Amino acid sequence: MRRKAYPVYLLFKFCFSILFSMATVLSLVYHLEVVGLNALQLVLVGTVLETACFVLEIPTGVVADLYSRRRSILIGVFLYGIGFILEGSLPWFGTVLLAQVVWGCGDTFISGALEAWIASEERKRSMDTVFLRGSQMGQAGSILGVILGTLLGNLDLRLPLIVAGMLLLVFGFVLTGIMPETHFSSIREKKNTLLADIAGLFKINLRFMKGAPVLLILLAITFCGGLASEGFDRLSTAHFLEDTVMPTFGLLNSVTWFGVMNLLASGLGVLASQVLITYLQKQKAASRTGVVFFTSAGYILGLILFALGKSFWFVLVVFLITGLMRSLKEPVLDAWMNEHVEESMRATVFSANGQLNSLGQIIGGPLVGLVAQQVSVTWGLICTALLLLPVLFLLSVAKRTEKNTV
Repeated sequence: MRRKAYPVYLLFKFCFSILFSMATVLSLVYHLEVVGLNALQLVLVGTVLETACFVLEIPTGVVADLYSRRRSILIGVFLYGIGFILEGSLPWFGTVLLAQVVWGCGDTFISGALEAWIASEERKRSMDTVFLRGSQMGQAGSILGVILGTLLGNLDLRLPLIVAGMLLLVFGFVLTGIMPETHFSSIREKKNTLLADIAGLFKINLRFMKGAPVLLILLAITFCGGLASEGFDRLSTAHFLEDTVMPTFGLLNSVTWFGVMNLLASGLGVLASQVLITYLQKQKAASRTGVVFFTSAGYILGLILFALGKSFWFVLVVFLITGLMRSLKEPVLDAWMNEHVEESMRATVFSANGQLNSLGQIIGGPLVGLVAQQVSVTWGLICTALLLLPVLFLLSVAKRTEKNTV
């Protein structure tokens, strides 16, 4: 029985976050301690993942706009499940790389399609509230996923990946029965081959984006965010393990600590998202630029302080604040972008956004990985912060451009 879109969207964000967090909360520890990867290999794992996302992002986004956003999301969930099972079952570097390609492909089917699907199905709702509420549900789901993943990881570091993968397959079948799609309308005028359809819609999107200067600036901001993402994601665990002394209290070992960190980050995210939802409902869309600027500046400063910190407790606090700044920025940026996109090409434009994020990570990841390997993890993280600096300039340009086009 199909349900209304908004509750299904929130259910998706909650359940998917549980399973994604369960699988990934200790994945870097798994890569370090079970697979035995070094600093460069850690970043290369992320680079392979982002390369797969970059190559497949636009084609899967176009398919979502041409055929079915719901179908695209379902395919993505199943591919995620298969990828996680593969990664946890065979702890070899080559298999881990292959798994990144599989669940990275799944990510491209969901990315863009999910945002386009809910924006089309719930046209009367404020997208600021929808995306932030979805982010909030995702953070709440992450809390449960972190707890489950940490408990399973203390038994065996492979279990969180395998169990989450199996449950994602079950979740995919549940979504098949309850997920609606009532407002989708393909812009296909006649039956062509898949490649012809993709090429046609891509040309339409390209012409549209050329005439949307604010959208182009927002896409550039996403690219810079990608440059600065991979280093923080991949090197933060190594920084804690190599540059700080993690205290132990009974069962609170290094594995459990990473679970606690993710749990605290998710809890902060839930509370901060609620505050931001209330603020934006009062201030309306005019405050978006300020929110994105503040969170971007906080992310840059937090990265630098995180990199330079040596005391575990100081590093922990800065790590939580830095992650919070990024998690608050992304849904507001998505809502801002949604206002500058036409309905018929939402999935493709959001996929282009995801592709630019992936391209940024492909470029930035190996760069900071080499710095971390040749110099230190600290300098790799500082380079990550510097890569995000252009965002502050781009936001001021976006604000001026938006005023001039109103």
